[in-house]
Amino acid sequence: MTFATIFPSPNRSAEVRRSQVDNSLRMVPAASLGGLFNAGVAGITLWSSGWHAAILAWFAALCTLNVARIVQWRGFVDASPGIRNIEADERMISRLAIGNGALWSLGIALAAIVASPSQFNMIAMLTGGMMGAAVMTYGPLPRAAFGYIIPFAIGCLAAWTISPAAPALTGILLIVSYVAVLARTILTNEKIFIAKVRGEIELRESAETVQLLLNDFESQSADWLWAVDEQGRIMDPAPRFAEASHRDAELLTGSALVDLFDPGPERDMLAEHILGRFAFRDIALQLTIAGSPHWWILSARPHSDGGLRGVASDITAQKRAEERVSYLAHYDGLTELSNRFLFNETLARALHRIKPKRMLAVLCLDLDQFKSVNDTLGHPIGDKLLYAVARRIEGAVRENDMVARLGGDEFAVLINNPRSTKDVEACAQRIILALAEPIIIDGMQVMASTSIGIAMARDPAAEASELMKMGDLALYSAKNNGRNRFAHFEPGMDELARERRDLEMDMRAALVRNEFELHYQPLINVETREVVSYEALVRWKHPTRGVVMPGTFIPLAEETGLIVQLGEWVIRKAICEAATWKDDIGISVNLSPAQMRSSNLITTVVNALAGAGLAPERLELEITESVLMHDSDVNIAILHKLRGFGVRISLDDFGTGYSSLNYLRSFPFDKIKIDRCFVEEIDEREDCRAIIRAVTGLADSLGMKTTAEGVESAAQLERLRVEGCTEVQGFLFSRPVAIEELSNLRMARSATQDIDILRAEVIPLLPAIDTPVMSAADRRKRA
Repeated sequence: MTFATIFPSPNRSAEVRRSQVDNSLRMVPAASLGGLFNAGVAGITLWSSGWHAAILAWFAALCTLNVARIVQWRGFVDASPGIRNIEADERMISRLAIGNGALWSLGIALAAIVASPSQFNMIAMLTGGMMGAAVMTYGPLPRAAFGYIIPFAIGCLAAWTISPAAPALTGILLIVSYVAVLARTILTNEKIFIAKVRGEIELRESAETVQLLLNDFESQSADWLWAVDEQGRIMDPAPRFAEASHRDAELLTGSALVDLFDPGPERDMLAEHILGRFAFRDIALQLTIAGSPHWWILSARPHSDGGLRGVASDITAQKRAEERVSYLAHYDGLTELSNRFLFNETLARALHRIKPKRMLAVLCLDLDQFKSVNDTLGHPIGDKLLYAVARRIEGAVRENDMVARLGGDEFAVLINNPRSTKDVEACAQRIILALAEPIIIDGMQVMASTSIGIAMARDPAAEASELMKMGDLALYSAKNNGRNRFAHFEPGMDELARERRDLEMDMRAALVRNEFELHYQPLINVETREVVSYEALVRWKHPTRGVVMPGTFIPLAEETGLIVQLGEWVIRKAICEAATWKDDIGISVNLSPAQMRSSNLITTVVNALAGAGLAPERLELEITESVLMHDSDVNIAILHKLRGFGVRISLDDFGTGYSSLNYLRSFPFDKIKIDRCFVEEIDEREDCRAIIRAVTGLADSLGMKTTAEGVESAAQLERLRVEGCTEVQGFLFSRPVAIEELSNLRMARSATQDIDILRAEVIPLLPAIDTPVMSAADRRKRA
């Protein structure tokens, strides 16, 4: 195993190598003395052989070598680590190890020649111990250890071979086995040593990092360190501690930590841990600072001085955020009533607790015509109306009854243990009467009414969701029967729900069976009295239901998401049919908010134009303000892309929202459509005329056309002409008709330029018979 493998960092590799060298040098004094002692024993043992000169020369050589080792050791002790040459020290250790091994190799060879059998056995045991000592002396440095053992082993092999006093084969096998064991031990020791050093280095680096973080923690962190003595008194509070507690450090010093916090089980737990010197983690405690509740979270461990040391964090902002989230998870932020989640939970518990001969009731209600309030007065007024309605509903029920806002203008009331059905009906009637009273909002009188569905339960096994469904069905019944009333759930109401589901299934199938068709209503130029374009309006010819009007299936399509698929079909169909008209006649298509959110809108429009060969400027897409109320930046970007292709964009139902002028500033519409609510009373009300006059003037200054919807009389038309309206649309000219009837539609002008419905002339919109019809390929080329 190499250093690079274990320590990718060069600095760590060098540090490990230094540790190996240092460890070897630390063993020098003991190893040298031990080696010389063993050499003396060997010399005394062999002295009787008479080879005195050789023995003395050998011993002197060993002394000289060990003196060199001692000198190197002294240099290691005296030298500063920063100026030492580790590589030179390692080379010197290896050379001296080789020399030491070679001298002992000569000594054992000499013993083999001159020693008696008993002397040789003693020398053999002594040298075996000397070989084993290499593991301890040179273990961390394998190169030095092998430099010592290899020549030593060679000498031993030679000695056993030439000695007549010992069995050669047995000795050689023992020596080879011993050397193999020592080699394996040396390599293993190296790995253990490296791993140990690595752990020490990492531990030291971790300690340095922790210390650095602690130093930085005190100066910059939002948390702070704290310490208490054995009695739980604060010691040396940090500036951050004093700042967080709004107390001077001098006052904190020596005071009891637990006294900072408000009484409670958490403070008692803290006191127990301090008294018992127990480690603890994340105890959240409340304290009062400047009359306001705050929260800290504490952790600590026992310290050697008998006290505790730990860290504290101010979690007040987190706690308040959690409380707010918890509140919003169970309560409605606008009306401060329970929300749908809490109501359903409470209803489920109440159902399970119903006692025999007892019951509970659920009232499901929503406001009648609430959308018109938002459309005419704006959403801020609508929100204030919802708040006022919530208060009136609360005032009409008992204290132990639960009122909730389920969403939008939908509310619910849970009546626990009513004495009879009449009590429930009386409560519903009180709510209806309370909401019938005028509500004053910002100086305006706003009228509200509600329809209520009643569902009763006597069975503890009843499901909350089923009871709410029954209440919703009863609510729909109340609305269908005139509104501003209540209705009880009846089993037959399930049929209505099933019919709605059937209608949804039929509508899905209708898209496949091509049962939808387009009707067209003309837009007339006020000055020329000529048709300038047609608005495409979808109709559904059901095989058994007959003609299903948009008011029946469009809301269902919006709810189910089918409006996107249906809208794409309308775009493709309208463009394809408009491509067969005269070139000066445009086509107008309405876009729903769901279509604007569809990623396929631009692709659908562009592909339909290209496929039909219709000039993009002949297509007009109508949107309402609701399209821009959500994700306005994204929707405006989509409108700009469509405008970039040449498609015209108009703003429908202008004047019924609360920020129309802002939308005109956000996007340069080609046309503004004035809502019929201003047109239908233009003859009687000056304010309607003033609004239309302002809209037409604004549009003219912005380079936009205006179209007035719902024109039903010649007087209205003349008023609109006087006020500067560009185009008109309504039953005065035509109802929406199928494409087959378009060729018979044209409004003639009398000599006085007034519309005369009875004098309608026939001028086909389709090309004349003698005019060649342009092929699809030619239309695509032209586009």
